[in-house]
Amino acid sequence: MGTSYQSAFIQILKNSVPANLHLAEEISRELNISADSAYRRLRGETDLTLNETVKLCMHFNIPLEALNAEMEDVVSFRVNNILGNPDSFASYLESLARDLAWLQRFDDGMLYYAAEDIPVFYHFFFPRLARFKMIYWTKSILNAPAYQGAKVEDLQLPEGWEQKIEAITKQYQQISTTEIWNEDTIKSTLQQIRFYWDAGFFREEQTLLDVIGDLEQLIAMAAKQAEVGKKYNPVKGTFTDTEFSMYISDLMIGNNHVYLESGERNSSYIGYGSFNYMRTGNASFNRQIQQWLGNLIGKSTLVSKVAEKQRNQFFKQAAKRLTQLKDELIVP
Repeated sequence: MGTSYQSAFIQILKNSVPANLHLAEEISRELNISADSAYRRLRGETDLTLNETVKLCMHFNIPLEALNAEMEDVVSFRVNNILGNPDSFASYLESLARDLAWLQRFDDGMLYYAAEDIPVFYHFFFPRLARFKMIYWTKSILNAPAYQGAKVEDLQLPEGWEQKIEAITKQYQQISTTEIWNEDTIKSTLQQIRFYWDAGFFREEQTLLDVIGDLEQLIAMAAKQAEVGKKYNPVKGTFTDTEFSMYISDLMIGNNHVYLESGERNSSYIGYGSFNYMRTGNASFNRQIQQWLGNLIGKSTLVSKVAEKQRNQFFKQAAKRLTQLKDELIVP
């Protein structure tokens, strides 16, 4: 690799890993070379081979395309590969946990979440709602054969899923977050619940009520976080020290977008296929997402710790929609 390309690649490595990570040690361990050899590569005194470059790209989740910063119309993404079987969702949870673990390594990071739908992390605090959502995704979106023709009450999720989502909630509560919601953020979940009831996928009315009850608690959780400006643990009933900001937008968000900002170490997560996501560290693409988020926030209302009237109106309307759903589906 030529000196100019190697210098650019080394800078990409430095911008792509947490500041508290010892880069030379990571390179030494991954390439199975001495610390001195790793330093020579970092200083450009020894050329990185193609094999070494590929190994480092795979280790640090950096696409080879990252060197082509001038090619703004070419962007590489890492995607999660969810197949049409129940076990694949366990893999999804493991992948999500790995990404959160990666995000946690950035002490000064801020996670921006433009929420076309309720952010996936919220569901995991409420096991009955989480179970319903994972069954919906697996049965109706992935069309898993093993789930067809069965009622919600009869379906079994992969063993250990509750422990996985509990771990994810702990990780999420340690990451500072700025969320942008609008009046349609809860709409898709309401539609999913209505569809499953109308289609006869719930056997018991109590199961439906349990799911709606969890959704009510989820909305209450979001409202408490917005009021105090800190992450809230609904299981313990306590607030954390993690910063939380919420904006309410009157604009259509269009799709779930997650953006990690931590100095020069930025990444974009774009939702697709209902719950899948793809990630990129492409600088040009990140600048576009950052600008889009800035425009969206600039036209939204900050409701965390301020704008009490607007905040209360928003969550009151959300609670009203849940009550209406329950009244429409449960006929006395």
